[in-house]
Amino acid sequence: MTVSFTADFSRVIREIDRLAHGPGADGTTFRLEGIMLQNFQQTQGDVHIITGYLKSSGHPSSSFDGEVWEGTIHYARRPGIFELARGNKPTLNHPEGGHYFFSSSYEETPQQYKDAVLGFLRGDNGF
Repeated sequence: MTVSFTADFSRVIREIDRLAHGPGADGTTFRLEGIMLQNFQQTQGDVHIITGYLKSSGHPSSSFDGEVWEGTIHYARRPGIFELARGNKPTLNHPEGGHYFFSSSYEETPQQYKDAVLGFLRGDNGF
């Protein structure tokens, strides 16, 4: 009598290779880009507008070198520092307050980025 056992590691090896390769220009990086662009659109909607200078100075940018993805939303320093100092307080031009461009739904943003990375680890492409 012969008893035989087989362990097929081919799927495990493919998964390890996929994880070792990391996300490329696939759904994961597209999802990260999409989250950043949503954040940028939110800041554009919230930015205080008197002259339009601050709003027009906003620019999103990102980079991905195959290992590290980084997204940045940049606004000009000079009017931006006044936005930070003013916060959400009323002003002469906006007595109702509001228009604080750092108040967009950033509480949810870190989780959105985490979900994109976890999606890659789980094997979904983020869509």
